Amino acid sequence: MLSPAHHLVRFRADCPPTTPLAWGQLAFWDVLRWLPEGDDSPNLYRWLTVPAGTRPEQVPAALRVLIERHQALRSHYFEQDGTPVQHVLGEGELRVAVHEATGPDLAAEAHRLGERLRRGATDHAHDLPVRAAVLNRDGAPAAVVLTISHLAVDAWSFRIVLRDLATLLAAGTPADHVLPPRARQPAERARYERSEAGLRREAATVAHWERRLRVVPPAMLEKSPRSLTTGRDWASVDSPAMALALRAIAARTGVTPGTSLVALLGLLLAVRTGEPEAALRLIVATRFAPEDRDYVGAFNQNALLHLRVADEPLEQYLRGAVTTVLAAHRRCEADPRRVEQLVADIAAERGFTPDSYCFFNDVSFHGDRPPRTAARPDGPAGAEHDPAAVLAALPLTRLERLPRQDPQKGAKLFLSLHRLDETCLITLSLDPAFLDRHRATDLLGDLERLVVLAATDPDRRTGAVRRSLAGPGAAPDRPESPAPPPPSHRSTQQPKGTK
Repeated sequence: MLSPAHHLVRFRADCPPTTPLAWGQLAFWDVLRWLPEGDDSPNLYRWLTVPAGTRPEQVPAALRVLIERHQALRSHYFEQDGTPVQHVLGEGELRVAVHEATGPDLAAEAHRLGERLRRGATDHAHDLPVRAAVLNRDGAPAAVVLTISHLAVDAWSFRIVLRDLATLLAAGTPADHVLPPRARQPAERARYERSEAGLRREAATVAHWERRLRVVPPAMLEKSPRSLTTGRDWASVDSPAMALALRAIAARTGVTPGTSLVALLGLLLAVRTGEPEAALRLIVATRFAPEDRDYVGAFNQNALLHLRVADEPLEQYLRGAVTTVLAAHRRCEADPRRVEQLVADIAAERGFTPDSYCFFNDVSFHGDRPPRTAARPDGPAGAEHDPAAVLAALPLTRLERLPRQDPQKGAKLFLSLHRLDETCLITLSLDPAFLDRHRATDLLGDLERLVVLAATDPDRRTGAVRRSLAGPGAAPDRPESPAPPPPSHRSTQQPKGTK
C-alpha cells in the first residue's frame, strides 16, 4: 500500500500502433545519442501554482486527464530493427510524490523540488517521460512540479502542457471537455510526414537548403578545428536597454523584436568573420498548420537563414530581413538526417568539412524570472521608444561570464534568447576558435551596442558599422561581472546539446 505521501495516477486511453518517430522527434533522438550515457540534461522542469481551495484529489485527477490527452506523455521511445520508434501506452500509472512546504517562499521551494525531480536520466524505452510532484502548504495542494524529457516535449509544448494542467486544476471536476479540441498527436504527425503531402513539404525544404548551402560562406558551416572536449566560452547579458531598443525598432518599422535581433546577430557575424553575408540555423517551433498549433511533442526543427549584408541604412537592412527570415521558417520541415546528409554532400563538393554551426534559439515565451520594473522609465506612454530612454537604460545591463564549459551538439555559436519583456536576457555559448580573440562577453557586448545603434541611429549604414567593428574587438562599455556561482536551478538555461 502506498504511503499517504504519494498519489498513484492510473491512466487508460487510446493506443495507436507503434510508429517511426516524427521529424522533430528524430532530431532530438540524434541529440540524445550524442550525449554521454546517464546525462540528465534533457529533463526539463516547470511548476505552477494550484488555485486556492483545490482539493487534494483534484490534482491526481487533473494529471490523469493530462496524460490521457497527450500521447507524448505516455510513450516509450526505442529502436526497432534499427529504426527509432514511439510506442504509445494504452494504460499505465504514474507515482506522484507529495511534499509539504516548510518555508514562506513557495517559488524557491518549487524550484528546489524541480531540481531534485529532474535528476537522473530518463530510460525512454521503459520509463514514462513525465515525472510529477505536489507541494502542499498546511496539507492543501499549493503547487505542482513537472519534469518532462525533451524527447517528449519542446519548450513550446511544455507551455501547452502547463496551460492544460492549469485549466484542469481550475475546473471543479477535471475532464477533457474543459480543454480545447485535441491537436494532432505525434504518431499522426509521423504518418502525415510519410504521406504525399508531407513528402512535398519535405522536398520544398530540401530545395531551399540546397540553394543556400551552395552559396553561404564556409566559415559559417565548417567544422571547428577545436575539439568539443576542450569546452566552450559561456556568457549572458541581461539588458533592459536591448529590450527597449528592440521595442522601439518594432514600433517604428513593424519588424518584430526577434527578427531584428537575429538579423543584427547575422550582421555582427558577417563583420566578425569578414564575410559579405552570414548563415545561421534557427530553432523553429514548426506549428504552422491549425492542427499542429497545440501539438505536444518534440517538434522543433532547424531553418537555414542566409542573410546578405549590403551597404545600406540599418533600418533598410532590418526591413529587408523580414522576408528572408519568413522564407527560412517556411522551409524547415524535413527528415533531419536527410538534411544533414545534404549538408555533408554539398560541403564535400565545395571542399570543406561541415558540422559546426551558428544557432539562434528563441525561447523567450517561457521565461519565469520576475520582471525588472526598473527597465521601463517613468514618463508618458511611448516614452520608452525615445532614443534617450534606450541610452539611459544602458547602466542597468548585467554582462557576465558563466561557469560552464559544456558544448552543444554541432554548434560553434549557440545564442538563446530567454526573455524579451522588461529586459532582454540572452545566453551565448561560443567556440573560442571561431572568432579568434573574441570572447562570448565581447560578442554580447557588441550585439547590445548594435541593437542600441539600430534603435537610436537607424540611418547609420551597415558599411559604417562594419568599419567601426572590423578592428580589434573592444571590451564592453562597462566592466563585466565576475563569473557567478553555479545557478541553483536551470529554468532559464537550455540543457546542453538541445536544439
